[in-house]
Amino acid sequence: MSERPPGSLQIEHVTKVFEGAPAVKDFDMEIGAGEFVSLLGPSGCGKTTLLRMVGGFEFPDEGRILLDGQDITELVPNKRPVNMVFQRITLFPHLNVAQNVGFGLRIAHVTKAETSKQVTEALELVRLPGFERREVQTLSGGQAQRVALARAIVNRPRVLLFDEPLSALDLQIRRELQVELKDIHRELHGTFVYVTHDQEEAMSMSDRVVVMRLG
Repeated sequence: MSERPPGSLQIEHVTKVFEGAPAVKDFDMEIGAGEFVSLLGPSGCGKTTLLRMVGGFEFPDEGRILLDGQDITELVPNKRPVNMVFQRITLFPHLNVAQNVGFGLRIAHVTKAETSKQVTEALELVRLPGFERREVQTLSGGQAQRVALARAIVNRPRVLLFDEPLSALDLQIRRELQVELKDIHRELHGTFVYVTHDQEEAMSMSDRVVVMRLG
């Protein structure tokens, strides 16, 4: 059997039920390593629940999730080589930009020198060079979401998950970030799974679009 390249995902017969109602029902999907896949569908169709199960923020009631052939179904988020960018910007207000971006590296006991190097590289990748000492309260919405993205990519995860990260931004900034996300995907060669209800966004950014309806 040939070895799968890093970042390949298999979602096998996954079901998640909330209060007796299935949010995701018997869902199957394979995502190749390095692929950019969008999950497209209306609110309530289960796409965010599916994303949260891949990230470890929810656990399926049935089925399993494999990353590079390893069963990660019951692993907590910090044990998975997977990061997530949320719709709601979740920066630490008491930390500056560099401290926000490097937070996970410090928790992982990466050296100060290496943390500084990786933070600088991540900020350059999201087009915020020189922002290390900026306070997050001074950032625009687009800049804050770029910092959140830098924090997600700084440790080069195998899989990046996006839960409608651009939906709260104005049209011009949203289009700029769509282009930048494609550039970042090409640079990192990682696997991107992107949730959206915007068909144009999904078609313009993705290698493949998966349409979800009622789980």
